[in-house]
Amino acid sequence: MGSPNSTTTLSNGISVSDITSRVQSENDEIVERTVSDGAGRFDLMSKPFWLRLVVALGFVLAALLTNLLLSFAVERPISSPLFLVAIGCSAWLCGFRIGVLATVASGFLIDFFFVVPILQYYASRDEVVRLLIFLGEGGIISWVVEMARIANNARDRSNEQLRALADRQQTVRESEQKRIALEIHDELGQALTGLKMAVHLLRRDVDTNGDEMPADNMSKKLKELSSIIDATIGTVRRIATELRPSILDDFGLIAAMEWQAQEYERKTGIPGIFRSDTDHLDLCPHAQIAVFRIFQEALTNIARHSKATHFTVDIESNADPIVITIRDDGVGFEPGTLSQIHSLGIVGMKERANLSGAEFSIYNRHSGGVGIELKIPRTIQLSNNNHGLETTEK
Repeated sequence: MGSPNSTTTLSNGISVSDITSRVQSENDEIVERTVSDGAGRFDLMSKPFWLRLVVALGFVLAALLTNLLLSFAVERPISSPLFLVAIGCSAWLCGFRIGVLATVASGFLIDFFFVVPILQYYASRDEVVRLLIFLGEGGIISWVVEMARIANNARDRSNEQLRALADRQQTVRESEQKRIALEIHDELGQALTGLKMAVHLLRRDVDTNGDEMPADNMSKKLKELSSIIDATIGTVRRIATELRPSILDDFGLIAAMEWQAQEYERKTGIPGIFRSDTDHLDLCPHAQIAVFRIFQEALTNIARHSKATHFTVDIESNADPIVITIRDDGVGFEPGTLSQIHSLGIVGMKERANLSGAEFSIYNRHSGGVGIELKIPRTIQLSNNNHGLETTEK
């Protein structure tokens, strides 16, 4: 079924594939800018272990010196809270293990400098129990701070990805509007100009020759007019289909996905198999368009990144949830690096799935390539709510 790549060339010499390439390069620049912004921040967690340990010990020594200075003004300074603050700062900036080491150092310093007898260790039962209790407190604080730091970093990364995704959507929308404007101006504009010229010439011939105009000549000119009109109608239909395939509204999601798979195979030459145990999925409108756009993005990623020679699409609707699986035999990605992949396409697919109530997952296949799985709960029924993702379509 596959055929070589086909591109549409506008009358001004700019092809649709050229515009698509420029859009992709702009998206890559957005990703690089987002990554570089994150990399430009000073992050101690990326520094060597010894440097983080030195920073933590600096916090502990600062707490010790503060307590020693307070001892000149107060007979019994409150030592533990300052050391606990030092432990919390160490765990936040340097990690859980460094926080535990700071706890151990703080426990021994408190016992040595502030617990009678001063400046010595007795290793008595009370001293050991006191030290263990403090180590437990510091360990809990370090763990809580570590969890808070991880959650904060995850939130920051998510916000950066969402900002980059919004930037990308705006760029894609503007590029798409520019492409459509070019096509309307060049192709439709030329077609309508040609149609007007043909009508003008025909009218002139009719005015000049009147009833003496040969029927063959009249028939030839009318055929030319009909050809121009047919080409114009075809251009309008193609532009409308690129904006939103009518097959999605006329025949449903399954037919639209199968048509999209055939179009992808025709344009890229990558053969595929489309299997579905149903001809219709009863989903609400915004869920249908979300699933269709996720499917389009998955096929686009296969063409751009996977170096695949084959792809497979399976739709299983008998169980709950409905499962849509897209697999390829490409290069995949390195294990453990998926959370570090700054692909706005993947972020966009995840966001579409979340907004539509579906569950999105991506994984490396054991036999090679990448698998994408979309689980759609049957609770997503037809509704009159046409808002959501449809309002953000380009």
